[in-house]
Formats: sequence, C-alpha cells, structure tokens
Amino acid sequence: MKTSRLQTAEHAEERRGSQVLACLRVIFFVLAGPVLTATAQSGAGGARAAGHEYAVNLTFAVYQYDAQRSPAMQELTRLSGTYSTAQEEIAYLKDKNKLEELAVRHSRSVGLRSGETFNDAVLLGPQYMVFSVTPRDVARGYMKLDLRVRYGNEPLLDVKSIEFENFETVVLRGGKGMFGAKYFVGPGGRQENVPAERTLLVSVTAEIVPVTNLRNRPQELSHPVDEYGGAIRIKESDRFTPPVALERVAPQFEAGRAVRGAVLLGGVVTPEGKMSNIRVLRSLDPVIDERAVEAFRQYKFSPALLNGKAVFATYREEIAFAAPTPSALEMEEEQRKQREVEKERQKRKKP
Repeated sequence: MKTSRLQTAEHAEERRGSQVLACLRVIFFVLAGPVLTATAQSGAGGARAAGHEYAVNLTFAVYQYDAQRSPAMQELTRLSGTYSTAQEEIAYLKDKNKLEELAVRHSRSVGLRSGETFNDAVLLGPQYMVFSVTPRDVARGYMKLDLRVRYGNEPLLDVKSIEFENFETVVLRGGKGMFGAKYFVGPGGRQENVPAERTLLVSVTAEIVPVTNLRNRPQELSHPVDEYGGAIRIKESDRFTPPVALERVAPQFEAGRAVRGAVLLGGVVTPEGKMSNIRVLRSLDPVIDERAVEAFRQYKFSPALLNGKAVFATYREEIAFAAPTPSALEMEEEQRKQREVEKERQKRKKP
C-alpha cells in the first residue's frame, strides 16, 4: 500500500500513482465493473486542451455511519486534502464530524473518459447497491461528475455536475438503507456483525490525466469470452453485465507471518459462477501468489450476462495485504496524540 500520509492538493497533483483506499487486513479491490453497455465501453470523446485529451482516474469509497447518533452532516463536504488509506480518511471524518460507527463497505478505482458512464454493484446485506458514475467536461485540472446510487429499488444519492479540481476529494452524504453492518466482538474475541440500517457516505477522488495515462478502463477489466477464453465481439446494441463476486475467501498464511504488497490475479468466470483459468498478472512472491490463487479459485460469483444469458467472462482482482486495521480505541488514541502535538506547536508560536 502507499505511505500513510496526508497529501495536499498541490502535492497530490504531482503524483501519478492511484489513490488506493484500504481498510481490511486483507483488502480486496474488485476490478470488474458490474454493469456496462457496449457503448459505454467504447468511451466518449474527452475535452481537449493544447493538443491533449484529458480523462480521469476515479477512486471512490463507500462508507456507512449511524446518523442518529452523529451530528448533522452536510450533503457535500470538500476535504482539505487527500488521504491515501481509508483508516486515515475515517480518522479525519470522525475527528472533524464526530461520526459514529463509520466504516468502509466498498471501494473502486476506474479510469474514464469524459462522458463515459461506469456502472458498479456490490452485494451489501440482502440487496445490491448499484452505482452509476459519469465524468463530464474533463479538462486539465478540472471536471464535473454525475453520481447515482441505489440500494435495491430505493434511490440513496443522485447528484449532477459536482465540480472537482485535480486530486480533490469530495464526500457526499446519501440516504439510509439496510446495507449497513453493526460490528461487535463475538465468542473467542472474533469480530462479528449483523445487518443494520445506516446512512450512506461516498468519498470521491479525481486524478485528472491525459487519456493515455488512464488505468483500469472498463473494457480492460471484464469482457465476454467463449469457453476457450477467446474474446467475443459484441455490438453496440448488446448489453453486457460483468460478473459480481458474491463470496470471497481470504488467503491463508502461517500465524505471525507479515505480508505486505499486492497480487493482481485474472481469470474467467464460468456461467455457473465459478472461477477458472486463473493467471497471476502481477506477482508478489511465489508462495504468496500460490496462496492468493488458491483463495481466488474458491470465489463464488453471480455470472456475467450477455443480453440476459449467462456467459463466460474475464475477471480481475487485486488482493492487497496491509497491516491489521487499528481498533477504534487505537485510532482515538492516535487522534488524541496528534491534538496534543498541535497544541504544543501553538504554544511555542505564541510570544
């Protein structure tokens, strides 16, 4: 994972690395977008300036929080900087907005041209949460974004033409739904959870780049293939729905072994929702790669659909390994220490 430091808007603009959000001990970044049309995959023309066409690498994270126990949250909040991990972003939001039971539920990184729509879905609780994001008027250092979120048949968020500068992070508050999870410590000290009604927060970070620097293009992430892995050509009128992971399995390692880094895996999801033809697209370590492949093979999927019929389709996922997520007490203690350090600095500044 990237270093855990706050990037100011100016510093972040100089970076070209993706802003990866992570919060679990084994973090899963699903790199397949669950609803795409052939037209959306082909992309639309982006804004041009000085001979360059600009597009955007979007990173968005989906959070839940308990609005009843928290102060009122604005519908739109612009952060003063960009955080490189979900833990840091959560700590900031808790400290500034006093949000209770704030937790990340989903994250995604995708590269889009101006006017290109990306649809995403994740199973949270009993229903799917479905996202639709469309960047517009993308130019050097500036863009607008349309974002819609639904849970089941209920709309949670629908905003249009939200303005972004390069590497700016915007947090949007949505509605309530049973997509939430209430966490508690169960038998043996294990963390467990039960479904709960929670309020939606979505943070979005936009990295505006020349179109040649786009990463995770929708058509690169998933496309229909035949049973032998050969690409299937689709028409503009075809509707392709990539596979959605329903159950994931975490790689198993020896107790006490420290694992850092990420493995990028690819494969084909069968019409029965099983993973096959797995390949290591970016290696970390032979032993770690092997364990990641074993876990990846056990995933269960809702299969890809082509015009409503289950088909074979490619699927990629990056499995990243990081330090364990700090507990709420540890995060609060860290915030307390930071406040004390800031107070000491202010005292030294006074004459």
